[in-house]
Amino acid sequence: MPSIAVSAPGKLVITGEYAVIDGASAIALAVNRRSRVSVSATIGQSVLEVTTSDTERFPFIWQADGSLEFTDNDPAERGELLRVLLEQLVGRLPAALPDVVISIDSSEFYLATDGQKLGLGSSAAVCVSLTAALHALFGLPDDLHQLCYDVHRQFQGGKGSGIDVATSLHGGVIRFQLDAMGSPKSEALSWPQGLYMLPVWTGHAASTGQMLQRLDGLRESNPATYLSLIGELTQIAGCFQEVWQRQNVPELLDLLATYRCGLNRLDEAAAVGIFSAEHVDFEHRAAAIGAVYKPSGAGGGDFGLVFSDSTAKIQQFAANFDSAVMLPDWSPTVPGVELRTD
Repeated sequence: MPSIAVSAPGKLVITGEYAVIDGASAIALAVNRRSRVSVSATIGQSVLEVTTSDTERFPFIWQADGSLEFTDNDPAERGELLRVLLEQLVGRLPAALPDVVISIDSSEFYLATDGQKLGLGSSAAVCVSLTAALHALFGLPDDLHQLCYDVHRQFQGGKGSGIDVATSLHGGVIRFQLDAMGSPKSEALSWPQGLYMLPVWTGHAASTGQMLQRLDGLRESNPATYLSLIGELTQIAGCFQEVWQRQNVPELLDLLATYRCGLNRLDEAAAVGIFSAEHVDFEHRAAAIGAVYKPSGAGGGDFGLVFSDSTAKIQQFAANFDSAVMLPDWSPTVPGVELRTD
């Protein structure tokens, strides 16, 4: 049996947060913080190795009927992901599953100094890399992209748009949208010349699931307000995508600020918690130097993005921060999922 090694990147959402769930166009960027999964043969019992800041080993038994039993401790989230993936593959697995070591390393998504999670889409990146590894191991005929979407959606309890999965699969900069049937569609974009960006970490992670639950509360209690606010964001996101294609940087900056204002109105109506004290502080700092700031993704914690048409303004903003809480080395050409067999 050949050894298999797969990696997949994390993501940052540029625009389209929240509205993307209801069909808005969104733009996201792959970041070079990668989940790394390897699968190799072993003698004896299969083992799942999970690495964040430390490495833990979890012996397991798996069967062709999709059953999965951890014989010692349970690896919680990573174990549940493997369980969901096997459930998706029932009927397509070989009669006898091999004894293997599956290694999942997502340490790049955690701060090296204290182990805090950075909020760069590690769940989707791990899902894509693990799914791609087992897809290759079993030689499955399934479409890998659709399988990744299905696994991650089940793992997330049916929540989310899939934009993080799409970004991990494709890499680079993508436009993402759910069609009328709810199927994900994406296309590659180029980064506009003269648009500069600095991702900045708030210092703590956010619970996207809890924030989406609060948004669902507004959808159920006041559907008219919900539809109005999401409709506004959808319109702005559509305009942003069109201007992105034209690469008109001044208009892009205006629309980024407009989208941020729309997010603020949504936050006030639904008490989602998008604009934490850190995001508000970063917004004020950016405005003071003539730059534009907005949260990336769900907000609350995780990352925010500073935009400008001037590298000097980006450098001025960055001068007040430790390099540990920034991603100055981001690139618009980070590759998506990559697989190697030895």
